[in-house]
Amino acid sequence: MNLFFFWMLSLSLFIGQLVLLGILAWRKQRTNRKESSVDRQYDDLTDAFSSYMIDQGDRRFLQQLDASPDKQTILERLLNHYVAVTKTGPSSDEITALAEQYLAQRYAKLLNQRNWAMRMNTLYFIEDFRMASLIPQLKEKLHKHSKLDQETQQLIRTLASLNEPVAIEALAKFPEAPARLYIDVFKRLDELTKLDELDAALDASASPALKHAAISYIGMAGIMLFLPRIEKELENEDPEMRIQALKALLHLQYMNDPGSLIPFFSSDSWQERMFATQIAGALQLSRYKERLSELLGDSV
Repeated sequence: MNLFFFWMLSLSLFIGQLVLLGILAWRKQRTNRKESSVDRQYDDLTDAFSSYMIDQGDRRFLQQLDASPDKQTILERLLNHYVAVTKTGPSSDEITALAEQYLAQRYAKLLNQRNWAMRMNTLYFIEDFRMASLIPQLKEKLHKHSKLDQETQQLIRTLASLNEPVAIEALAKFPEAPARLYIDVFKRLDELTKLDELDAALDASASPALKHAAISYIGMAGIMLFLPRIEKELENEDPEMRIQALKALLHLQYMNDPGSLIPFFSSDSWQERMFATQIAGALQLSRYKERLSELLGDSV
């Protein structure tokens, strides 16, 4: 009797495994067919899409897209490829218009999915396609985040790409925010908004982290408009702020008042001595040749 039950149990497990394998094989086959269909439709629409991006009066692309059962998936791939190829160029109003028309509702739902990777990919797409209609939802999500994890950082970057100053304001909630994130935000803002935010960041009332990042970005981006403000920071009591100002001046390759370097040649801080020396060399300040000769014997 026990042997009979053993064989029945083994047979049941075997049949169960066969059924499971069959289901998995069927699902795999269905997925492959779906992917092949999407690939074919993508290839078929590529030329029409290229024509549409050149001339919006050519409606063939929209007609073919509307007839596709997988239009959202295909359009997302087309837009993503276009943005990747033209990443260094200006954003396209046509890309944004297509994304808003066909993908906005889908992305609004995906932002609330439990799947973290799906939410992150959606944020990247919203940023690349400049989808301003989703700003209220993005702000609401950011307001609910209390930890500066990867998703929060990408929320901030995405809002900055949509020219929302709230991206800078949000960083005040996170004292641990790295300087790289501040710089990423400044890079994404439109020119006028960026200048306004940099101007505010250099005020005495700004947080040290924000001011530090602003000075760093001004130097990296070569924004000469703020040169007098950067030189003023050489008098700051905070040594880290002075060093950051020296770094920025080295990047800017110019000074209105080279005489302000003199105290740094004999500074107790080797970083200040080093940057002052590099600036004097980069700006060819021959008046300091003697001081530089002395610094050749610097202990550091």
